[in-house]
Amino acid sequence: MGVRRATVDDAEAFERIRIGTWQATYRGLFPDALLDGMRPNVERRRDRLRELSESHPEFCFVAEEAGEVVGFAIGCPERTGDPVYKGEVAAIYVLPAHQGKGLGRALIRESVRELAGRGMTSLLIWVLRENQIGRAFYERLGGVPRREKPVDMPGIPKGHVEVAYCWDDTAALLA
Repeated sequence: MGVRRATVDDAEAFERIRIGTWQATYRGLFPDALLDGMRPNVERRRDRLRELSESHPEFCFVAEEAGEVVGFAIGCPERTGDPVYKGEVAAIYVLPAHQGKGLGRALIRESVRELAGRGMTSLLIWVLRENQIGRAFYERLGGVPRREKPVDMPGIPKGHVEVAYCWDDTAALLA
């Protein structure tokens, strides 16, 4: 088990993980047609990872188990200008078969370390209100739900809400 900075060569794994976790996590919450219609866009992901390797404010880490990439996290400065929470983990996904092994915690830790190195020691992470597994994970890490916003994504029915789990000081996440 390990965490490392993502490279362009991880694009296919990113897409496999993104689609696999969405289909497992959101089945029954989002329309089956949306989930079943998800297709990998490896070239777009490669371009994005290439951008992130070139002094971009976002960064990516991957989690590996037995040499296979099974999770990833994307972090950045908080995207809306929140006056309190300066850092954000904009995405974190670990394949369901690899959850509960400390990989998500390791991805969060590396993301927090990177953000702290950039002077951002407060954090928020958005999660779908109905995602009880994700919410319980953030609560175990000491996150407190402090913000809400409606989900505004193509194909997602109206009425879904995201909750921001917040950390005023991320030092405890580094322990």
